Amino acid sequence: MNLLFELTLRGSVAALAVIVFDRSLAAWVGGPSRRLLWCLVPLAFLVPLHIPVLPALGRLPPAVAGAFKAPMLLPPAVAAAGDATAGGIALATAVWLLGALSYAALVLIQTLRASRKWSRERLSTEHSLLELLEDCKAESGVAVPIGLVVSDLVPTPAIMGWLRPRILVPAPLAACAPADLRPILLHELAHFRWFDVPFNWLLTLVRALHWFNPLAHLGAAAWADFREEAADEAVVRLMRDDTGRTYGDALVRALRQCRRDPPPFGAMAIFESVHHLKRRITMIKRYHDKSPRFLLAGIASIALAAVVCSISVRAADTAPSDPKAAAISGAQTWLLGIDAGQYKQSWKDASAAFQRQVTAEQWEGMLNGARAPLGKCNARKEVSAAYQKDPSTPTGVVKGELVIIQYESSFENLKSAGETVTFTKDEDGAWRAAGYFIRPR
Repeated sequence: MNLLFELTLRGSVAALAVIVFDRSLAAWVGGPSRRLLWCLVPLAFLVPLHIPVLPALGRLPPAVAGAFKAPMLLPPAVAAAGDATAGGIALATAVWLLGALSYAALVLIQTLRASRKWSRERLSTEHSLLELLEDCKAESGVAVPIGLVVSDLVPTPAIMGWLRPRILVPAPLAACAPADLRPILLHELAHFRWFDVPFNWLLTLVRALHWFNPLAHLGAAAWADFREEAADEAVVRLMRDDTGRTYGDALVRALRQCRRDPPPFGAMAIFESVHHLKRRITMIKRYHDKSPRFLLAGIASIALAAVVCSISVRAADTAPSDPKAAAISGAQTWLLGIDAGQYKQSWKDASAAFQRQVTAEQWEGMLNGARAPLGKCNARKEVSAAYQKDPSTPTGVVKGELVIIQYESSFENLKSAGETVTFTKDEDGAWRAAGYFIRPR
């Protein structure tokens, strides 16, 4: 869950920053340059990029199991607290997985329904419409076959599909003059040329994995507005109409031929809201003020990417005064002593509460029975660290501040094990071991 939390935090920052930057640059930076910024949103939500020389926050542990039956090591009160923390993490993982699968299943069902519905519609064979479409494809630089569906069931012009793309056109609009239909076809072809359909599916994956994060959905909605503005800009450029008046008038005339019904699921519809259409008309009129400015957009993208990637670095680079940082540092040293067979010394280095629960001889005997058969520790990776103050434990043995640290470990005779180390703040203010628990994964 640490990895998911890190990704959703970084994605949220990226989504907010991109929305702000995009709105700030929209009036004077062209659509192709602004796309560089939007590429950061799915990357931040999906790809765990880190600065290589600095540590990361952690990874989700794989679900593995072992056959070795390792006993629980005392104190039992602290071990129970660590086990409860593990149970909470497992519950949170299950809830997230259930939500992600439910969202993905809903999207899949709606996609199949839309695909089945529109695949039954016959492609248009009207010569004049197909000739117009081919001319528009040549202007747009699109060479792949694209079907054209003309139907009274289509509420608004849209393009759907990527491997077998189809442009959907309402029957009343198809009956209009070619001068009115041409800008609409160029608009839909701009979506295809700029990979808006697969990018939309990538953002759908983001929304499925981060279904609990409203900023993931807000980012997808803001991108939907941007993609229409970028397609408008591409059409104005192709029509060589610096004022944008010709294309704007064509949009308004096309709107009169469309219905307010929702577009087919998964389609790039040209009209999604009247409010956004007003903004698009304004942006079209300001087309002559825009320029590519790739350098500016590139610098902004690199700077934003650096900020997003540094979030996890700063979180991992915790100050020494942080109780979790002090406990984690002490736990690593304490475990290294146990790995080296210094069992009696590990008892001496433990907390007073620990020493009251078990003698040095008992502790040494426990480790000889539980750890010695495992052999050499080949790898150990921190999974989580939870801070608790005045915990409620079954026996009330440990009070005050606790840090429960979980590791995924691999030993010579046990390939995958889970270790839980609990550290407590001792009477002298130092963080020392209060419990140790090991079991196969």
